[in-house]
Amino acid sequence: MPELVVIGNPTARGAARAVDAVLREAARAGLDARVAATTAAEPGGPQARAALAAGADAVVAVGGDGTVRAVAAELAHTGMPLGIVPAGTANLFARNLDLPLHDVAAAARAAVSGPTAHIDLGRVVLTRAGGEREPEAPFLVVVGVGNDALAVEASSLRAKRRLGWLSYVAAGARRFGHPSFAVRGRFDGGPVEAARAWSVLVHNAARIPAGLRVLPGTRLDDGLLHVATVSPRHLAHWGRIAAAGAGLARAEGVLRHRRAERVTLGAVDAPMPVQLDGDPAGRAERIDARIDHAALRVRVPGSEP
Repeated sequence: MPELVVIGNPTARGAARAVDAVLREAARAGLDARVAATTAAEPGGPQARAALAAGADAVVAVGGDGTVRAVAAELAHTGMPLGIVPAGTANLFARNLDLPLHDVAAAARAAVSGPTAHIDLGRVVLTRAGGEREPEAPFLVVVGVGNDALAVEASSLRAKRRLGWLSYVAAGARRFGHPSFAVRGRFDGGPVEAARAWSVLVHNAARIPAGLRVLPGTRLDDGLLHVATVSPRHLAHWGRIAAAGAGLARAEGVLRHRRAERVTLGAVDAPMPVQLDGDPAGRAERIDARIDHAALRVRVPGSEP
């Protein structure tokens, strides 16, 4: 009997209900399913490696972007189908995949029996102060530097549990008037460019809550990183940026868009605050990001042909 491994974060909101829904869907599909819970020390990667070693036929990740990222890092280029039942704070990756966010049964059905799509994975190397270069790490949706990352740091765990993704919005709004920072960028090995920005966002895909896209037209399968340099000079510019995200207007001069397969960002004055998929990642002197095209097979809503 085909085996499905359900890797669930027991601390995520609604995780127990979501895991039960996946087990019911697996039984309905004639699959032998077992559950592997994550821990703070093992947030999904070791469980995914064990599933591969045991010869599982598919994996379902139940949790937020952090859980999905840890599992996806191990499944990249293995051909193992990955299903996702979102149970986190922002669920950015699930939003970009159009997965059901408020219908657990539908999400479980897609995760167990939906068709698979080949999806890109971001990869990034952080170089810390003093030149210490960390091992390459995956990201699903975005690497952000600057005030965006500081807003992620400021949204407390308590606020996340109470407000969900609105905790990020509240923390970001408090930083709208904060000054920009200097950064150097290089795209696909081209010349070094300097800019001042409130934040620089390196996206694999760019949908955020409320139906907005930081960069309309960005897709999870286009083989490109999309870089948004956000440079508002006063509070009114945020309205133009929001309108651009809704596809209603352009934000020339305050929101610049670049596309590349490889992106390097370097600090000028001080190490840059960094966030990965909505999780704080400390400070870095430099980030080197690349796109890993079609690295994942992810189950998406729909019916098998």
